[in-house]
Amino acid sequence: MKKITKKDKLNLLRWFRVLVQILFFIFLPAVFSQSFAAVKSVAETVGKGEVIKNNSFITSFIIVSIITILCGRIFCGWACSFGAFGDWIYQLSEFIQKKTKCKLPKLTDRMVSYLKILKYIVLITIVILCFMGKASVVAKNSPWTIFSLVRVGQYKFVVYIMSTILMLLVIVGMAIKERFFCQFLCPLGAIFAVLPVLPLFTLKRDKDNCIQKCNACKNNCPVKIKLQDNTITDGECISCMRCKMICPKGNIKGI
Repeated sequence: MKKITKKDKLNLLRWFRVLVQILFFIFLPAVFSQSFAAVKSVAETVGKGEVIKNNSFITSFIIVSIITILCGRIFCGWACSFGAFGDWIYQLSEFIQKKTKCKLPKLTDRMVSYLKILKYIVLITIVILCFMGKASVVAKNSPWTIFSLVRVGQYKFVVYIMSTILMLLVIVGMAIKERFFCQFLCPLGAIFAVLPVLPLFTLKRDKDNCIQKCNACKNNCPVKIKLQDNTITDGECISCMRCKMICPKGNIKGI
């Protein structure tokens, strides 16, 4: 019987993750927009001086937040329809680049570290606009609005011109950098990145047992976590498990 290699395990994990993403994309595509709608709703309600009342959006946000605290950003890595869309765009981009032998520019680690700040600016801007009663402005000009409409067969590009332009720019970014939207622009990701994660479910690695200058985990990480510590507590981690499967010595444990 052929021995299963690390590459085989990584491929199995990749396809299993794609299957989970497809299932969520088909059956629960709106969890992302519903969860963030809760944040906008709360900001808008507070801005009006009204009492916050529980609704399906807030319930969705609470459930996803609890899952994030318990298991890390597994929703972002496995269940978010917008994240899945970004993964497929990047995979298509890689395939085209490989076939055409034409490489797109790569972002340096320094650029990535600076661009990560953008999602917090996006979050704060949206919250302020909703607080000021401008939620309709946010909805009409957000890329995920046109994404949601296209997904259900409504092609209102003329009505949502700015939303369409931003979506096209995001797609270009997704083609250049894996998890572009999640890392740099996602306001929900900004919230989840600062949520605490229970130590029981964090990834851990035996740094002392690593091969010197290996960097297999970092090179295969879609969000380029540096993995400097034995316990991986970086809020950017989307629990994709690639690092665990790619490690040649099996040093990474957990989840």
